[in-house]
Amino acid sequence: MVAVKEFAFTLRFTVGADPVMDLFHEYPTLRLRNATCTVTENAMWRIDHVDGPADAIPAFDEVFLNDERCNECLDEHGCSGTREYQVLDRQPAARTVYTYHARIDRCCAVPAVVTDYIGDGVVFESERTGGAYRWRVLSPVETSLDPLFDHLESALPTGVQLDVNHLGNTERWREKTQPAFP
Repeated sequence: MVAVKEFAFTLRFTVGADPVMDLFHEYPTLRLRNATCTVTENAMWRIDHVDGPADAIPAFDEVFLNDERCNECLDEHGCSGTREYQVLDRQPAARTVYTYHARIDRCCAVPAVVTDYIGDGVVFESERTGGAYRWRVLSPVETSLDPLFDHLESALPTGVQLDVNHLGNTERWREKTQPAFP
């Protein structure tokens, strides 16, 4: 039996550090939750749900659905992967978005970096609100995470800070997990 471990961390963005995160600064009640994220050595698939004030959603569409930019990359200018976004559900104050990101091995995206370090079997939960991008990760591997966090920290652009929130046993994952879709 695999002893699953959990770690949680937060990326904190100052205004101007990232166009997507700037939306969450501008609209403090805007929230994006990850429903699922699957990563292989060279591709990533995600489904995200965003909700908030109706006037924030057109701004979200303009920034987030731009396939010219990587919404997950710490080093966006160094990313040569390709992205496709498809809106699965459109509501006046919400969107559900499918993302397919090919050639993710050429980008410094958090899920790809974590999966490269740990390997198969990683499960992600994430949420963006305000200036914070919170991650909870379940890992089937018992290993030191210091090199992973060192790598993430070294890739952070100006205006982004990494805070490690939890390392160790799972903390009632079911009780803390919210449904991705209201």
